[in-house]
Amino acid sequence: MEKIQEIFTDKIDDPVDPMRGELEREALFELSNNIKQNGLINPITVRPIGDRYEVVAGHRRLSACKIAGIIRVQCVVRELDDQKAFEVMAAENLERADVDPVDEANFITRYIAKTGKSVADVATSLKRSVAYVNSRIEVGSMPEYMKEFLKSKQLKLGVALILNQIDDEQTRQLWTGIAVRDGASVAQAEYWLYDYNRQKLPGGTLSTTPPDNFTPDAPQTVMFECALDGEKYDARLFKTLMIYEGNVSAFNEFVFAFREALAKNNSGPAGE
Repeated sequence: MEKIQEIFTDKIDDPVDPMRGELEREALFELSNNIKQNGLINPITVRPIGDRYEVVAGHRRLSACKIAGIIRVQCVVRELDDQKAFEVMAAENLERADVDPVDEANFITRYIAKTGKSVADVATSLKRSVAYVNSRIEVGSMPEYMKEFLKSKQLKLGVALILNQIDDEQTRQLWTGIAVRDGASVAQAEYWLYDYNRQKLPGGTLSTTPPDNFTPDAPQTVMFECALDGEKYDARLFKTLMIYEGNVSAFNEFVFAFREALAKNNSGPAGE
């Protein structure tokens, strides 16, 4: 059951579990100015909690109205339990392009912890796939630096989900930084993950033994071997190049010839 009525803004509370982690101040003032000029076009959805009300849909609009000095707003009042309130709140926010996956992850994780619902049940409530919900749960488990890159849109979600599968933290942080710097694609991230897993196989180059000069808690420089000259360099100076598999043999022949030429140049004139 629902009805529309005017309610004093000081009787309406922010949602207990908001979808958004924080509201952008600049965007709020822009919305506030718009409401001053054009009024509140869409009413806010609230639910009664005792003698007060809680926002279910329209949190940003309510905050903007308060900034604009509006003391009463049109509200759709609905009797909703926690699950239905979650569904309405999620339905409104998930349709917005500016809601980042970290806020979605935090919201879904809190909801599961609070209600004990299964991933399948949450997916049904959100009208999303199980894979969608699982991906947001994985975002919630990511290191803070990855979450910050996602929130600032410096890192693509697909890339982050792939790089998060790297189980060595130093390597994961390194490749995340390179992905942010170079704007890596999902295909590039998949290649990095594949190469990382390949190096973990017998005969690979990964080592869990610290070098002799290792100092705990001191920044360590990760060195990669250049595929062209075979020398090791600071991994932060590397660039990713993609080679079609049919050209790998030709590339290897070029590398062999290139290294031979380097060796001859480094050895100096014959007889020296």
